[in-house]
Amino acid sequence: MSCSADKLKQGWYLLKTKNREEVRAQENLEALGFEAYCPLIFGKAVQVPLFPSYIFIRLGIEGEPPYHKIRSTRGILHIVRFNRMNHKLNESGRLPKNQTASLLPSPIPNGDQIIDQIEAITWLQNGADPEEKPSNLRFQSGETVLYDNPLFRHLETTFIKGVNIDRGIVLIKFIESMRTDDGGEERKVIAERELNVPLKDLHKVAEEA
Repeated sequence: MSCSADKLKQGWYLLKTKNREEVRAQENLEALGFEAYCPLIFGKAVQVPLFPSYIFIRLGIEGEPPYHKIRSTRGILHIVRFNRMNHKLNESGRLPKNQTASLLPSPIPNGDQIIDQIEAITWLQNGADPEEKPSNLRFQSGETVLYDNPLFRHLETTFIKGVNIDRGIVLIKFIESMRTDDGGEERKVIAERELNVPLKDLHKVAEEA
């Protein structure tokens, strides 16, 4: 099995970038449709990366480009691995063939919580009021959300993926309800539309008890 032909699991990953190319690498990843995050803080009159030579990337459930797409993106050196022992076993010929999938990079454990904490640190470092920080901005692919826009607020909306730390793609469904002969109701999707929207305008939908 070739790692370059496989897709990575859902979650946040840490990427090593070329020196002083963090923002450029983020932009290149976003141009490919990825959600990338380079935390920036104010230095001497300019914004600088919180973690020099490192950025984050988030992969969804499906539809993501394969591993080699990330690795070959301009500005990216490699995906940081946390499974070096498996690679040493593989190099020495001691890794079982049925475990070759373990050679792929793994997502950061508790990635969403870690990114939320980094966002909070960045928010504070940049002198913002922590009470003004929007909450519940982290959404999962396939999650039903409310789009707080007068034109679409009443329509069924599904979160598809983030495109950067501030915006995401949602799927809006236009549904027509019709009465059936037995007095019931039949719902039919008559149109669908994908929109690039600000994450601050999305809200989680409370689960029914």
